[in-house]
Amino acid sequence: MMRKGPKSAAVLAVMVITVFALYYYLVNKVERSSPEVETTAIQDVLLRNLETDYPATVREVIKYYNEIMSCYYSESPTDEELKDLADKALELYDTELVNFQSEEMYLADLKTEIAGFASSGTVLSHVALSSSTAVDYFTYNGRECAQIRCIYTMRQKTSLMTIREIYVLRKDDNGRWKILGWTPAEDETTE
Repeated sequence: MMRKGPKSAAVLAVMVITVFALYYYLVNKVERSSPEVETTAIQDVLLRNLETDYPATVREVIKYYNEIMSCYYSESPTDEELKDLADKALELYDTELVNFQSEEMYLADLKTEIAGFASSGTVLSHVALSSSTAVDYFTYNGRECAQIRCIYTMRQKTSLMTIREIYVLRKDDNGRWKILGWTPAEDETTE
């Protein structure tokens, strides 16, 4: 019968350490060697699941909406991507705004507007959104509402144009802020 002693325990310990070291090396090598998958701005916007990750505040809703708008006017979405982007925008709209026109009409109007921007060489170059402390909250017909200002800088070839908008949002029955509408801020649109 063979007696196990310190020598066999040392050999076993070295083997275990070697196996763990090899495993650690291979896992890190695979992670380092796997190519980084880069997504486009359009893909980033479309990857957001609004059922589980709906923006929690007025500012976050408009920030996400502006990301969608940047994809419309600063990227070149395919027809399928444009429809998916429009669907995301509609998810942010209050039902009253959604019911204003059919989805097909909304998409057709959107395509026309984007084509007009593209043909004139106009690009959305910058968006400045009011801070969360600049949100005005109020109650209208028993519903919680809010408004927030946003400044858009559009570039048309070498000239810049600033457009200031006021967004009005209303909380829905699920407590989510939805875009009810928007209007140019009075006497604040400049060219």
